[in-house]
Amino acid sequence: MRARGAWVLVVMLVPVCLTGCTSGTGDAGEPQHRATASARPGRTPAGEKKLAAQAQAALDAVSAQDASAVESGVERVSEGIHTEPGTRSGGVYKLTVVCAGQGTARITFTPGKQARAKAVPCDRSEVFERFTGTRGVRIDVDGDAGATGMIAWRINRV
Repeated sequence: MRARGAWVLVVMLVPVCLTGCTSGTGDAGEPQHRATASARPGRTPAGEKKLAAQAQAALDAVSAQDASAVESGVERVSEGIHTEPGTRSGGVYKLTVVCAGQGTARITFTPGKQARAKAVPCDRSEVFERFTGTRGVRIDVDGDAGATGMIAWRINRV
C-alpha cells in the first residue's frame, strides 16, 4: 500500500509543478518579454542591483512599457546586449538605451545600413535610435574597455 500511496502523490504533484513552472501571463501566441538582470538570483551584488534600478527608472521615465513594447531587458555592461528582435519588415521602431555606471557603451546595428555606431555614456542619460525593421537585423550594445555598470533597454514600435 505504501508504494501505491507514494505513486498517487507523485502523479498529483507533477501537473502542479509543470503548471507552476511553465505558465505565462500573456495571450497565447504572444512572446513574453520582460526586463531581467543577467546575474543569477541571489548572486547579484548590491551595487549592480542599485545601478540596474537607476537605469530602469531612467528608461521608464522616457519610454513607456505599453502595448508598443517589442523587447526589453537589463544587462551588465560587461556582458552587453545582443538581440535579433522580432520586428516586422518595414516597421519603424525606437531603441532606447540607458547605462548607469562608468565609461561608455556603443550601439551597433547589423547590417550596418540601419544606423552608425552610437555612443551611450554610462551616466544615466537616455540614448535613442530609430530604425526600420528588416529581416535579420541584429542590435548589439557593448561596453568600451573599462566600462562598468548596468544597461536598461527597450524597443518600441513607433
